[in-house]
Amino acid sequence: MSPESESDEDVEEAEPDEEESGRELEFEHYLAREEVIDHFESFLDGFDDGDTVTMSFGDETLEFDAPPHMQFEVEYEEHGDERELEFELEWRVQDEDFEIGSSE
Repeated sequence: MSPESESDEDVEEAEPDEEESGRELEFEHYLAREEVIDHFESFLDGFDDGDTVTMSFGDETLEFDAPPHMQFEVEYEEHGDERELEFELEWRVQDEDFEIGSSE
């Protein structure tokens, strides 16, 4: 997306779904590369420590425990002169004793 077509800041918290109670937070903002790097580094610090991950987007702050294992997805798309790169991490909250390959 071009800077002209982006809003300055778009942060939303969705209403909980009727079937699943949950929270959803989305952040979209046109930033300089250095600012994007700062967001990634802040995010990775919590994962690297294996501790609580804290992310701030606008007026919203999200905190969660870094999972020991997760599904990792990368998606790259080209459409004309636009490029899109998405990273997605997905995991389930499990018992502390959970290990990949465990039969229990």
